[in-house]
Amino acid sequence: MKTGGNWRKEGYRWITFTGVAAVIVTGYMLLDLDVAAREGQAPESVTQALSASITYKAGETVTLGKGLPRYAQPMDHKVPVDQMRITTYTSGGDKMKVQIVRGDWIRLNHSEFGSFWVPGWYASKESQTMKKSTPQNFTLRAGSKLYLYPGSQTTWPSAGSITDHALIVAATKDWYGVSVPPRTWNKESNVYRPAIIWVRAKDVQQRVNVTDGWFGKQASMSTTDVRHLTDILLDKSTTSKQAAQWLGEPDWKEHSQNLNETNVSMSIGQTWRYEREDAQFLVTFSKTGKLVQTRWNLPVDDRNNVVPSDWHFSRADDYQFTTKILGQTLPTTLPWKSTWTNQGKLNYPFLQAATADVLLMKGDDGGFSGMHYDKSVYALDRHTGENVWEVHAGFGALQAQLDAKREGVTLFTSYAPGDKEYKDRIRHIKLSDGKVQWEYKTGSKLSLRGITAAENVVVMDSPVAEGSNQGRITVLKSSNGKTLWTKKLSAGYQLFNQTAADPYVMYWEKNQLIAADPISGRTVWSIKTGKPTVDHIENDPYFDGITRLDPFAEAKPERWMLLGDQWVLVDLNSGKKLAHFQARNGQRFEVLNDGMLLIRENKQGEHYGDYSDFTTTLYDAKNDIKRWTLNDKVERGLVADDRIYVIKNGYPAALDYHTGKTRWDAQYTISSLRYPTNQGSYLVIDDQLLLPMGEDLLIMNKGDGTLIGRVHDVVMGSPEHRDRDAKNGTINRVGDEIYIGSSNGRFSLYHVNDLKTDISR
Repeated sequence: MKTGGNWRKEGYRWITFTGVAAVIVTGYMLLDLDVAAREGQAPESVTQALSASITYKAGETVTLGKGLPRYAQPMDHKVPVDQMRITTYTSGGDKMKVQIVRGDWIRLNHSEFGSFWVPGWYASKESQTMKKSTPQNFTLRAGSKLYLYPGSQTTWPSAGSITDHALIVAATKDWYGVSVPPRTWNKESNVYRPAIIWVRAKDVQQRVNVTDGWFGKQASMSTTDVRHLTDILLDKSTTSKQAAQWLGEPDWKEHSQNLNETNVSMSIGQTWRYEREDAQFLVTFSKTGKLVQTRWNLPVDDRNNVVPSDWHFSRADDYQFTTKILGQTLPTTLPWKSTWTNQGKLNYPFLQAATADVLLMKGDDGGFSGMHYDKSVYALDRHTGENVWEVHAGFGALQAQLDAKREGVTLFTSYAPGDKEYKDRIRHIKLSDGKVQWEYKTGSKLSLRGITAAENVVVMDSPVAEGSNQGRITVLKSSNGKTLWTKKLSAGYQLFNQTAADPYVMYWEKNQLIAADPISGRTVWSIKTGKPTVDHIENDPYFDGITRLDPFAEAKPERWMLLGDQWVLVDLNSGKKLAHFQARNGQRFEVLNDGMLLIRENKQGEHYGDYSDFTTTLYDAKNDIKRWTLNDKVERGLVADDRIYVIKNGYPAALDYHTGKTRWDAQYTISSLRYPTNQGSYLVIDDQLLLPMGEDLLIMNKGDGTLIGRVHDVVMGSPEHRDRDAKNGTINRVGDEIYIGSSNGRFSLYHVNDLKTDISR
């Protein structure tokens, strides 16, 4: 890995030119300004120090230049220059009125950032002579002072701990402006920025421009120094050409996340990754090569003066310049190459189902509330990844039901984006080519609530009259759209069907669960049951579903249903009750891949809370045996061998299957997601675990939880309110094929053997 040092602390040797002494250090040539001055060759025009007192009155209008630090309060010599807690700089050119004058300080008010303080000198005519300069390293003569502004009464003694990482960034007359990085860059929700102090030119002994290629393989620059440079130099006017010169060539180039809002077409730029053991720097450029955002990934250790936090830090003046504090180990990138990649038109591609030749996909822009504009259903050629067909539904309802033979899909859409109007449509589309096989005319009098399916039929759900709580189900034959039968249902009814794998049409009304023959509508079996008094967990948009559905496999003919205040496992063919347990508010549960249940309960009866509010039980429902209970929140379980791989209190962990004892957890290795949403399920490849978490697809050693790395060019995300789609459709394996979706519309096929090769390199 790359590491760095500081030129001021390295050994050096002198050489002599005519009248000028210089010091050669790797990558630098330092002029001895003191020698030059003695020879009568002063490098700067020297004038008398400022002595005039600058005064202001409340109500006076002043204008500040660009890039000056805004202070929360006046500072004096008692506050160290690297602990001034500066969060923003001035944007320049804004006219503001003086609110308060306090000694050398004035308080101003900005329409966006509110009130702040600055030394009055920065609003004076004298300050207009200040010019930016290329960042320079420098050394000061012993006994020199640091000044709040040129000629200020407020001073600090110079110290190596401060000036070793400071840079000359400005000049005015016989003074140099010096940028001093903060001792702590991030704390709580704040991002602190470098302070600007001043030194006399005559006190500077050597200075030299910072060498380009800060991350270069031969660079000796510390991460602290690189972070300082990126903060003061990189902004949204920086081009990729300039960044390459300053930073050096990146370790990796990847497709960025969508750079546009959800109401416009996607724009995918390029993200450059610079990876060190003690830090990672991500720089993202638009298609035109303009810098749009940066992010520092830093580990929790003593090397970079970070404070552990769950916050994703953003600079107060620009939310696209961020810092993320991760675990003790940063994930290095692994070059796992895809066999093919499809670039979708919406942020999130979720795999819904598959045949030998076609993948049925759901696309979603990931927006919620007023930011959701589009969703789609589309098909990909399984062999090439090319689009076969696509149907967009805008911000209206969209439901897709694959038929039992997986030859066609029935779509319900409530909005027509092309016509820009609400228009209920039910279409049955041939999966292989997207051709419409039939369309059901819904009419314009009533709006459909939606559709579901059972074996060989599509079930339409609609109110009997506008605004009515009563409903009518209309059952259509999925092969031709012909009406088979209808049924009027009383207020409070509920449909239980999920897919065409269901053998019967199932609905609850009048305290009875009915299973009806799909073709005739006659009752095959029924269960008497009252209406639940507890909240139905399937109504929670953040709940990721009781059962994980494999897009490549048929669902089992059994289902957990809330009947009265009991969760009951019902055999869908016979209506037999296979198992049951008490339902309670604040309860969530998931069916593991071996049929066991992980039941999470909030002690306060609430849906959400701190991890300490939860218990989790491994429950053998069919034998009514509680295997173990933990005072933790445990979710997203995968059983493999004698372990359950889970998210425990926000961290990846492995539990002993028989006792619940923690075999390993990644609390210190990997960053915490305080309240993680389901971005996809665990997946096992030999000795490796794959897990989408944060923005990365992580690869861990399943034996001890060691972080191996992250998959190249995959950008994960948090699709709020799409947890069930993410759980089932983000990452899937069938045989040696791995299908992975990103949060930038990209969906890819990988092969297991290629990952084995990459890890072993």
